[in-house]
Amino acid sequence: HIDVTGDSDTTGPIVYLLKLLMRQYGTDCLQRVSKDHQWVVPQILRQGQEEKQIRDPFVLHGQLYTELREVITQAAIGKHFEPLLEASEDLIPRQAPLLLLALYEKVTMSHFSTLPSKQLLPDVLGELVRFVADCKILSRELQWMGRALLANEQGGPLAPLKVTPEQPSLHQTLGAVVVHAAAVLQFMHKVTVLQPFTSMLNNPTTLAKAYLPTMPEDSLPEVQRAIGGTFYVCRRGHPYLVTECGRPMVEYTCNVCGSRIGGVNHTLRHDNRQARRTDETQTGHCLGQPQGRSSVPAPERSLSPAACCILRALMHSALLWASCNNQAATEGLLKLVKPRLRSAQLPEFFWCHLEKDLQLLGLATGKSVDEAAIILHLVIRGILTQEPPGADTVVSSLRARNTRQEWERIFKQVYIQPVLERVEKNVTKALDCIVNDDSQGQDQLFCLVYEKVRVTESD
Repeated sequence: HIDVTGDSDTTGPIVYLLKLLMRQYGTDCLQRVSKDHQWVVPQILRQGQEEKQIRDPFVLHGQLYTELREVITQAAIGKHFEPLLEASEDLIPRQAPLLLLALYEKVTMSHFSTLPSKQLLPDVLGELVRFVADCKILSRELQWMGRALLANEQGGPLAPLKVTPEQPSLHQTLGAVVVHAAAVLQFMHKVTVLQPFTSMLNNPTTLAKAYLPTMPEDSLPEVQRAIGGTFYVCRRGHPYLVTECGRPMVEYTCNVCGSRIGGVNHTLRHDNRQARRTDETQTGHCLGQPQGRSSVPAPERSLSPAACCILRALMHSALLWASCNNQAATEGLLKLVKPRLRSAQLPEFFWCHLEKDLQLLGLATGKSVDEAAIILHLVIRGILTQEPPGADTVVSSLRARNTRQEWERIFKQVYIQPVLERVEKNVTKALDCIVNDDSQGQDQLFCLVYEKVRVTESD
């Protein structure tokens, strides 16, 4: 008999169950299960954990970020604004996004807490709003973003992006990815290879006729040219090939539906027809509805399944931010998306696509949803910190299929491949960094699952 109540020292089976839940389904699943079935969590971890823990993925940016977070804490709690003003004056332009990330973590995320001591006073919030408006290191676009974060309005009409005490862990995870991507991509607007993202954030109208990254394309015309012969389709639309002269001499059965195909004496059956030869690759966003996407990660052109998921997540983050925070972009987004949507449907449409991207990235890399999000944060950090490729070697226009493929190859090589090549080591190092973030308080359950502490009754 194994005691699984957590009241004895026999917590081994429970710890194993917790690890399976977390690593397979992520924090969100573990929190829901532990809420409904408290016996899942060892008793020692139930003590002193009334206040919900927040894990800060932005600590991956290192010491400067944690210092900015600390001076914002001083301003928010102790009303000491001088350190914040001095720290902002010492920043170089490339460090500007870190200021927004720290504001999000210490001000916006304070709405997740139910403790009165964590809530900002109106006069303090007003001072922070004035600070953002006067901060010279922030561009106009970043100032707009900062004001939205301070007001907890980064989600606009989309409820899941608004931080509340009831916000599920998965929504927190996705929200952090969106804010991180939007802040960094908005700042990096001058980098040639990143200009498609800038257009998604600010002026999606320019992309209506563009071949967006990771979108599927029609390969049938290329296959026809490569193989030769003539393609026909059966009465139910399934293609087949006639070689040699390309005209049918005998009849066969369709391998897909069983209907008759081919013909006799170079004459095609009356209910068959020649397959199209035109390229029907669509421009814009043509993945369709999120729920209609495959549940299996797949490659696109030179992109591996994981690289495809990462690039789609970045793209959907940028489009989601625009749909929630840039009313001027609405018309361009409506022209960009297939199928046709109403303006009110855009935020949820991109949100659900992003959720699907994260799920598929976890499957493609063999990671949990939380670890997949860490991979995205590592890629975004690289976009900010790595030296971008020279403008003379990069195509920024996506007006043709071949230029899209070249753009995808360069982006993957510069920003995605360095993370995926050593993904195990990179994720492990990132987890250590997040777990050792002392200022956030130690989430003992998170540490236990990722084997950062050993829980025994003697502890």
